[in-house]
Amino acid sequence: MKFKNRFAKIRRRFYYYGALAFAKSVSLIPYKLSVGFLSLFFGKVAYYCSYSAAKIAVKNLQKTFPNKSKKEIVKIAKTVFVNQARNFFELANFPRINLGFLQSISSVENKNLIEIALQKGKGLLFVSAHTGNWEITAAAVAALGLPVNVVAKKIYIDGLNDMLVKYRESKNVKVILKDAKDTGRKLLRALKNGEIIAMLIDQDTEVSGVFVDFFGQKAWTPSGLAVLALKTGAEVLVGVDQRIGRYNHKTIIYGPVKIETTGNVEIDVVTLTQKATSILEEHIRICPEQWVWFHKRWKTQSITRKLKDVSINSSSVVK
Repeated sequence: MKFKNRFAKIRRRFYYYGALAFAKSVSLIPYKLSVGFLSLFFGKVAYYCSYSAAKIAVKNLQKTFPNKSKKEIVKIAKTVFVNQARNFFELANFPRINLGFLQSISSVENKNLIEIALQKGKGLLFVSAHTGNWEITAAAVAALGLPVNVVAKKIYIDGLNDMLVKYRESKNVKVILKDAKDTGRKLLRALKNGEIIAMLIDQDTEVSGVFVDFFGQKAWTPSGLAVLALKTGAEVLVGVDQRIGRYNHKTIIYGPVKIETTGNVEIDVVTLTQKATSILEEHIRICPEQWVWFHKRWKTQSITRKLKDVSINSSSVVK
């Protein structure tokens, strides 16, 4: 056991210093070279080297777009990996991206919807997804001078987690970790203070959730945002990033998502989660090559997990 623990510590250090060395190296390379060309190379290499992930991406795309040819499906899948490589290089460049440069490569469409929502004084819940570069979405909205919080799971390697938190904070994006004891209180406090809370709800993970339709299939979907919206009355918008060419981004704001109450909390949570998910699906259909198709989005096939604590208390909204 001692040997295993020691080996695990060594492995975590190796990952951390490897990531640190990579980030430092990227900072020495011209931005357009790393994001525009190196990411293209590494993305294609990742597609061919990550056989299992590429296989999942192709399978998911074939199931979702049955009318597309195998050639079209493979082309989309390859572009998915290139996009993720670009995300990786862009994130590594965060420490040297200043406000002026960020605003030159990103824009926010329908930003008036954010202003209108915040004027109601109950804060704003921002639904997002792993499409385009979701880190740019948070940074672009914060660059408007708005208070943005992202809810994120802590990375098990402390050094990497601290690095990612610092990258986000360098763009005035605050991080609320899911696993902290005071997570619920922080979320409620942020909304009370009229701030924005952004959550990604497009993956099947070990969290409280509900089944909703996603590309014609039942998908287990995190329900924390819907629970929080029903508790606080905060407005819900959907905000997603769309990559434009090699270097530019457009954050598109949809909504508001209408909140309906029937008196049955479970039904209301499902209804709101479905509405938000349907908007995400519609956006992903526009640019399917920018979503993470290698994720096992439909792995949960039966109700093995339940929506926890539908009484909506502050300690359970993101568990």
